[in-house]
Amino acid sequence: MPKIIKIEPHLSLEKLEAGYRQAKEPVLRTHYQIIWLLAKGMSTPEVAAVTGYSRSWIYELVWGYNRSGIETLGDQRVLNQAR
Repeated sequence: MPKIIKIEPHLSLEKLEAGYRQAKEPVLRTHYQIIWLLAKGMSTPEVAAVTGYSRSWIYELVWGYNRSGIETLGDQRVLNQAR
């Protein structure tokens, strides 16, 4: 049986689901979905199958979320653009 990843309780399941359902930006929506599904107890392979993200990318996303919370969710590439 695949190992279940622990998600730090920065947000409740209800708030994670609300973030997923209310997000307008596609990457942010999928990131919320991934964290929400893992927090609900789904395994990484199941979440990868549902979202199309690789297991390694899911681990990276979870690492950032567990460390810093929702600030790591969404498309961070916009932060790399020259202003």
